[in-house]
Formats: sequence, structure tokens, C-alpha cells
Amino acid sequence: MATTTIDVSAIPLIKEGQKVTGIVRKKTVSGVLLDCADGIFSGVILSKEVKNLEKNELDLTPGTTLEVEIVDPNIRSEDGFYIVSVSQLLQRDIWADVMQKFSDETVFTVRPTEANLGGLLVDMYGIKGFIPLSQLAPLHYPRVEDGDQEAIFEKLLELIGEEFEVKIINIDEDDKRIILSEREALKEEKEKILAEMEVGSTYDGVISGISSYGFFVTIGKAVEGLVHISEITYGHVNNLDRFGKVGDPMSVKVIGLENGKISLSAKKLKEDPWVVIPRDYSVGDTIEGQVVRYVPYGVFVRVYDDINGLIHLSELTDERISNPNDVVKIGQVVKSKIILLDPKARKIGLSMKALAKSDQEQSA
Repeated sequence: MATTTIDVSAIPLIKEGQKVTGIVRKKTVSGVLLDCADGIFSGVILSKEVKNLEKNELDLTPGTTLEVEIVDPNIRSEDGFYIVSVSQLLQRDIWADVMQKFSDETVFTVRPTEANLGGLLVDMYGIKGFIPLSQLAPLHYPRVEDGDQEAIFEKLLELIGEEFEVKIINIDEDDKRIILSEREALKEEKEKILAEMEVGSTYDGVISGISSYGFFVTIGKAVEGLVHISEITYGHVNNLDRFGKVGDPMSVKVIGLENGKISLSAKKLKEDPWVVIPRDYSVGDTIEGQVVRYVPYGVFVRVYDDINGLIHLSELTDERISNPNDVVKIGQVVKSKIILLDPKARKIGLSMKALAKSDQEQSA
């Protein structure tokens, strides 16, 4: 009877910490099952670790080859398989990489996986990173005027999964935790922009925040200035949402640099309408515009860009009325005659009644 010779040297030593190669076979109730050491034994990555690996987008599809480490061989899974781990090996490599990045002040990319009221959390196969609120760049900082913590948290949740360029600013070697900063990663860019910035400079920026007094606009990714509500447009602003929202592009001009504060203007990139209107229109001309606002004494009509003209109650119609809504509706486009044009006082007076009378006279 023939005997089979077993090459004992080919059988891996099943001991804690032993590295072996595994091929993913399938997902089970316990976790992910692998054929390890050329099929000599089966190992399982437990479900808890699998969730973490999937969160970090590690490929666990059947047929994938992974280097794994045997956990305590005296403890088996519910299915009786040896428990193996990828994370322990990855963590060693990642931690070595983290220490190198910290030493070299390297800028690198992370994706937050969680948020709390203090900032954003990053999980790198079990190594925890944290980006505090104070270390977020202007485009990501959750600006909330009244400090509503629930609103801040909602804004932070929206950032989960986005890419952040960061630098490591502190390390806790005992707990394997790192503090990350988006601001530090953009420090060089910020310094360069500020060094070149002067009053009169123009930039293409992005709206990074909205408050009751104007827009915060970020230039590049790191420098933020304020476009005061009075500098958004030459006309009346009663609804900031009409002029932009967070993330919208906005071209701006630097109008002030004082004590680290940057004052910006959007309207100064355009010609003053109070120069254009008298050049194109005169008293007696017909002009068209949209009804934008009721006041007790009449209605305002947007006639050019964001410049409004007033149609007094007495100039809406020949009839005596007390409510302009009886004659015109918000959003309605109307034609009227210019009866007052005072660029110095920045006033335009309009009359639908006078236009109607002119039309009647011409048709008579």
C-alpha cells in the first residue's frame, strides 16, 4: 500500500500573529470567509472588522487576495473557523506612514466617516483621526449666526464622505490617535494669496457663508472676506437668497484690508446703474420692469439690474385706491412712464397712469 508523503515545511505554523495569504471565498453570518495558506485552513474576518474595512473601501469581493494575520488560534468563530485580521497588519503600515507624514509635514487627503459637535472624525482601518471645528477651512466651516448646535451638527453631517486636504498637527502615540488640520494644509496657499492681495485686486471666489449682513466669500481655498450687504449690488437687497447661496461662484473686488479683515465688493465690478440709466433714459421715456415690492404708498418696480423705481398709489390708475394689489401683482411685468429721474438722490419716479393717458391721446 502506497504511503503519502506530507511536506511538513509547507504547512504554516498556526500561531498568534502569523502572517498568511488568504483568498476571499464568500461573506457569511460571521463575516468574510477566506481560504488561507493555499487552502490549508479556512479563516474568517469577523463582521465588526468587515464593516470597518468596507467603510474604508477595502475590496472584499470573492477571489480577492489579502495578507492576513492569525488572531488567537485558541479562539474560533461561531462556525469553528480560525479568526484572522487584515486591520492589524494595515494599522502597522498606516501608523508608520502617519509618523512619516507628521515628520515631513505632508499634505494628504482623507474622507471623514463620522461627525460630532466638535468636528469631523476619520477612521483609517481603526486608527482614529479628528479634524476640530477650528481647523476647518472657510469653505467647510459650519457658520451658524446664532450658534445653534443642532444646525452646526447638521452642516457637519453633510461633509461626511467629502475629500479633505489635511496636515497632522498632533499625535497621541499611546492611543493611536491623530489631530488633523485643513487650515494648516492650506497655510502656504493662504500666505501666497495674502502676500499678493491689495486694494483693487479682483478675484473669482466662492460663497462660503451667508449672514444677515452679507456674504462670506472664499478666494482660493484658504482666504475669506466679507461682501457686506451694501456691496452686493447697487440696488435694494431684501433677500440675500436671490443673489447667491453657499457654493455659488462670485467675482469680487478687494475694497479694504485692515487688521486681518478683508472687505470685498461684488457691485464695484459693474458699472454704476445710476450712471447708465441717465445715459439711456430721460423723463418722459417708457420703461419696463417687474413689480417686486408693495409699500403703503405704492409699489416698487425693478427697472434696471437691481434698481427700483417707485409707482406712487396716485400714479397707478385714475381711480382712487388704497391697496396697490388691486391694480398690479408681485412678479408682474409692467410698462410705465418715467416722471422723475434724479441720479444724485438715486430716485426714479414712474407712472402707469401717465402712460395710459399718453396711449389714449395717441389713439384718439
